[in-house]
Amino acid sequence: MHDHPHRFDVAIIGSGIAGSTLAAILARQGLTVILLEATSHPKFAIGESMILETSEVMRSLAQLYDVPELAYFSSENYFEYIGTSHGVKRHFSYAYHRAGERFDPQQTLQAIIPKYPHGHELHLYRQDTDYFLMTVAIRHGATVVQNTPVQSVEIQTDGVELRTASQHTFQANYVVDAGGFRSLLAETFDLRHSDLETHSRAIFTHMVGVPCFHTVTASKADYHLPFYLSEGTLHHVFPGGWLWVIPFDNHAKSTNPLCSVGLMLDPRMYPLPSDLSPEAEFFQFIERFPSIAAQFRQAKAVQSWVRTGRVQYSAKQVVGDHFCLLGQAAGFIDPLFSKGLYTALSCTSLLAERLLAAKKTGDYSAAHFQPIETLTLAYIRTNDQLVANAYKSFTDYQLWAPFSVLWLLGAYLELVKLSSSRALATNSQDYYRHLLGLRLVGGGFPDFDQLSQQIYSLLNSLHSDGRTEASQVSQQIHQVLEQFPWMPYAIRAVLRGKRHLPKHKLHPRLLRPKQGFLGSGRYRQHFFGRRSLAFFLNFYLRERTQYSTQRLGFKRTVTLWKKGLVTPIKQGYAAVAAVLIGVSVWMHHSHQTFVAKTLQQREESVAGLLHFLHDPTEFQLNCAQHAGDIVEVTLQENHLTIQVEYRHSPRLQQATLTGRLNQQGIFHGTYQTRLPSGELLREVHLSFDEDGSAQGSSKQWGRAISIQKS
Repeated sequence: MHDHPHRFDVAIIGSGIAGSTLAAILARQGLTVILLEATSHPKFAIGESMILETSEVMRSLAQLYDVPELAYFSSENYFEYIGTSHGVKRHFSYAYHRAGERFDPQQTLQAIIPKYPHGHELHLYRQDTDYFLMTVAIRHGATVVQNTPVQSVEIQTDGVELRTASQHTFQANYVVDAGGFRSLLAETFDLRHSDLETHSRAIFTHMVGVPCFHTVTASKADYHLPFYLSEGTLHHVFPGGWLWVIPFDNHAKSTNPLCSVGLMLDPRMYPLPSDLSPEAEFFQFIERFPSIAAQFRQAKAVQSWVRTGRVQYSAKQVVGDHFCLLGQAAGFIDPLFSKGLYTALSCTSLLAERLLAAKKTGDYSAAHFQPIETLTLAYIRTNDQLVANAYKSFTDYQLWAPFSVLWLLGAYLELVKLSSSRALATNSQDYYRHLLGLRLVGGGFPDFDQLSQQIYSLLNSLHSDGRTEASQVSQQIHQVLEQFPWMPYAIRAVLRGKRHLPKHKLHPRLLRPKQGFLGSGRYRQHFFGRRSLAFFLNFYLRERTQYSTQRLGFKRTVTLWKKGLVTPIKQGYAAVAAVLIGVSVWMHHSHQTFVAKTLQQREESVAGLLHFLHDPTEFQLNCAQHAGDIVEVTLQENHLTIQVEYRHSPRLQQATLTGRLNQQGIFHGTYQTRLPSGELLREVHLSFDEDGSAQGSSKQWGRAISIQKS
């Protein structure tokens, strides 16, 4: 160990996900960074459940700051890059329990994670995730020092000085404390407070021998859910608390037998017992719920059990001259909705932008970094309200069922705003302008904020006067939610009793004007500005290509080929991939006019497809001397099926076109019908015009085929 005599631009305490991500970004952008870790990697950590908002922030960070590795943990499609110790997350599921009763499968909610455009999400095996991101920081130029606890930080007029436990000193222009709940700066400057609504304590570990919940309750078929409960994050909820089950061995590629397990309890209802070990308390407690106890009958811990007191805290101040608290150093609520990592990385993103600006201007004042404090505290307050009211709803399934719809809606709107902001932004400043109004859920949409406050008030009325019935409040919450005009049809279906979101998110109804995906009025203006549906569908198609397993596999194989690490057969595959990638780059840089024209043609084709899908029964299919009415169209992901009836043909009665749409909105598939002479099956290609009509042909048939307004 030796002193680093030069001064760093930024010193970061703590090499968890947020600290390492910030270090990688700043180093990649040319700043000198030192990252100080009190212990060493790999190390045990929890916080393993990804959510769509976190994944989207990871993609934006990778794109904005040219650190592609930051997107690796946003999708299962990156398994070849990150290894198979992580689990797959295809859903967020909640199972409601009552003490002394067996579980009722009808009281389950499964919020499906969409497979497209980015792939399903992950359960992060944190010892590997955190270690990997620390190495990314090193790769991009950060200085990393492990086994070096920082003992003191002195804020000076022109920077900071950090002194380690071994009495080594480091100087920097700015210090970021990403050291978690043991935050040195929070303790040094007395920045902590616990004036929060949520009250919960934790007991957690990693285990083996935790079976899928179906094995101790009912089969997947009996649940009528799209996925096994073990294929995602399972939350057992009950009055006064909940329990998480996060398996890493839930997919065919898994090499990790572990399962993360944690119990969260309201200490006002379940005080911490002084006469029981954490393990004994865990197993004694779950005996209250027969089906939960059955799931853990053969389970064994592989880590020491951790038990905490109340885990909630926040900060009186997040930024000051030359310093900032980041992530759990600033505050923590409860992992119920997995918002902690989203909060940390959102603030990391904004902090990186401010630090890069400060490097140019020399302004490291608290005023310059004030937006990070505003964003951090807003996220913490919102999470506190959301979780505290969720605990209130746990008292009765009649309350929890509609409250879960509020959570779904808030998460959906937040994701829409994050994604549309990345699609719309022309540069990083424009991107942050879109995002500064976010408050963790609801996408910064004022109507959602009003909705959530109405529902919180209704729950408070139940718990404050002691006379109001849960059924009465439940009906009032239902009514408030039903009246919200901008709720997607899939979430409204959950409000009306459906127990899962659809497995396939694409549906023609999403393309309807006003009632479709873009909505109308102030909703559309807030989330999508003046851009058309064709613009966002184009963005979706580009994302699907960029994050597809095929493209990522190409890139991975090319990398291995360049290192001489693939077989001769794969070398040929990689060579083709390299040529294709090279040609696309050459076209982009050397033929911008051609590319622009191609994109314009693509947008016209996509717009035509949308026009057709809006009301396909207005169109006819024409081939040879026959014209048939289009009676039904279904679209699942990129698979299109068109049903046709020939009402005026003695030889033809019905026909089906079925196939796939490519990124340009061009249909490739088959035309199938039955003639007196036998079944006719021909390959067909159709390209849509801007007005919704389509022109095409069948090479095998030798005839033109078209779709025209009837």
